Amino acid sequence: MTAFFALIQILFKAPQIIGIIKTIIDIVGSAQVQSLLEAIRDALKKEVVDQGTPPKTETERVRLFRRVVRRWGTD
Repeated sequence: MTAFFALIQILFKAPQIIGIIKTIIDIVGSAQVQSLLEAIRDALKKEVVDQGTPPKTETERVRLFRRVVRRWGTD
């Protein structure tokens, strides 16, 4: 019986969930977000190439990210 109620809840909430997922896909799929992600990717690649090796610890990753953001803000 609980499976039946769970199924009914899923059926009634599915349109809301689908709407949320569609909105997320629309945002991620937009040209502005794609260009932003590509710029971040390119900046990270350039920074890693300049350093020689990718960061291995979380602290190094945070420093790398902050440098990229700082550099990106000045360009």
